[in-house]
Amino acid sequence: MVQTFGLNEVGMVKAVVGQRWPVALAAFYQEYARAHLRVSAPYPGIVTLLELLQQQGVVLALITGKAAKSCQISLDVTGLTSYFPTRLYGSECQPNKADNLRQLMRTKSLDAAELLYVGDTHSDFEAADTAGVQCLTAAWDPNQPIVEAGDQIVFTSVEQLWVYLQRRLG
Repeated sequence: MVQTFGLNEVGMVKAVVGQRWPVALAAFYQEYARAHLRVSAPYPGIVTLLELLQQQGVVLALITGKAAKSCQISLDVTGLTSYFPTRLYGSECQPNKADNLRQLMRTKSLDAAELLYVGDTHSDFEAADTAGVQCLTAAWDPNQPIVEAGDQIVFTSVEQLWVYLQRRLG
């Protein structure tokens, strides 16, 4: 299993299950959707933060290691679909967050200095660093340990992130 980390769920299931991957992937999505109902609300303050950023004209994009289907399930269940018109997904072949960050910069005509990536895993920090983008650490989940990397700025609440972003936006 550890060797499949960095792949989206399609790649992980193919690597682990082999030829029967379509059946296993269908079962995974069914269980994923069922289990997601226990986690159906975004973190407190996220919706307000996203709305405020949209009002400021900030381009919001979602870069995830998930495949499109699991990402859509998560967005639908949490009610966040409308906040992320741009979505870049994980690959079943290799980790691709750094490539997706570079693609986002190209398609939106952004310089790395104009982009902030909010991440919560070590792979997020590494991908941002590889792409030359600053990664802000979302550490507001008390159940998920955060491994700080380099010069990351850590936020223990959504409100702390909003204060920081207000300063950046001027």
